[in-house]
Amino acid sequence: MGPTIQETPRLIDIMRPASVTGPNLLVQEVVLLFNRDQGLMALPVMENDHLIGLVRKTHFFRSLSRPYALELFNRLPIRELLEEKPFSMGAQVDIHQALTLLLEVDPALETDCFPVIEESGCLGIVTVSDLMMSISHDQMRLLTRLEELSSRIREEVAKAACIQHALLPPADFGFPGVELAAALVNSTEVGGDYYDYFVVDSHRLGLVIADVSGHGVQAGMVTTAAKASLNTLIGQGVTTPGKLLAAMNEAILAAARQSLLMTCLVAIIDCDRGHIRFANAGHNFPYLHRQRGNSLEMLQDAIGFPLGFDAGGIYQECTVCFEPGDTFICYSDGISECGNGEEEFGYDRLEGCILSLMQHPPREMVDGVLAGIRNYSGRERFEDDVTMVVARRVSVPAETEKTSTGGNS
Repeated sequence: MGPTIQETPRLIDIMRPASVTGPNLLVQEVVLLFNRDQGLMALPVMENDHLIGLVRKTHFFRSLSRPYALELFNRLPIRELLEEKPFSMGAQVDIHQALTLLLEVDPALETDCFPVIEESGCLGIVTVSDLMMSISHDQMRLLTRLEELSSRIREEVAKAACIQHALLPPADFGFPGVELAAALVNSTEVGGDYYDYFVVDSHRLGLVIADVSGHGVQAGMVTTAAKASLNTLIGQGVTTPGKLLAAMNEAILAAARQSLLMTCLVAIIDCDRGHIRFANAGHNFPYLHRQRGNSLEMLQDAIGFPLGFDAGGIYQECTVCFEPGDTFICYSDGISECGNGEEEFGYDRLEGCILSLMQHPPREMVDGVLAGIRNYSGRERFEDDVTMVVARRVSVPAETEKTSTGGNS
């Protein structure tokens, strides 16, 4: 267990015992009392068990330093030099509140001490120097405690980040007929971006990319809920992009209660039929590069509201051809919106960067785009989470096809 939180000290905790006297004590005797005890700052004066005034050491000797004052007052009772109705506070007032109250009546802090009272009696004296020192110690204690709590929070966030990254599939993934590469760079320890792959059957592979509207632990919890719901749905046999998004939408609504939204794209690559079927819940439009003709197309046909926006969402599906040599490119807005202080990276630069890397394997494409936005922004760390997934259709050797389908030679 961590250290317990201590209560803020009260005046009763820092007060000095009071040397109470009566109003008829002679001035010359008060002089002796102050001279005998150099630490004595004030004398509370009581009459009939009631505090009727205060004799402050500094004020007392200042009064007696005037010409002939000592001779005049020496044999008079102290009531003649009494400070009536002195500023005082209750014993249970905490030290921070005490300073606030003191500054209200004495902004210049000319007061050097004040009595601590309970009911009508005086319990003790608090010096302003003791009050300030106690506040300083309490602030140091609070700062130490805050640092301990901050350290614990950093440790917990680091653990959450490790768990979140452990939930991601390998950055490089192979499937018969498809070569994949991905990267996810969080702007904070726990991010709101997410990607995943899932095998539907021997010839179909699913991929997911998502972006929660926010960062930190709460966004991370939403991505975890999304992955959990996706795994559950796949286990139940739900494998079409539109149905997956519709069901994930209900899970995100339950987890975030409309406080956070998640854009998400789900695609199913069918290597037997040579196509990709996908649905889009408000995510950045993916790109499809066709090797034949060296063309790059932004796929804008399927679009729907982000997950968590409203219940009962319906997500349109779109199907496009995906032939050997073609490349499917998904990314989060952390790439297109990455700025250099004047302008965002934007889609034109992104498309140019993608086209310049098309002769490279998916891993080198992903790394090349990340290097491009780092060079453009001039920063190693990004302001937003950055995610990219590249899937390239590759030819499957005949032996591999026979093995995957259970054929015999």
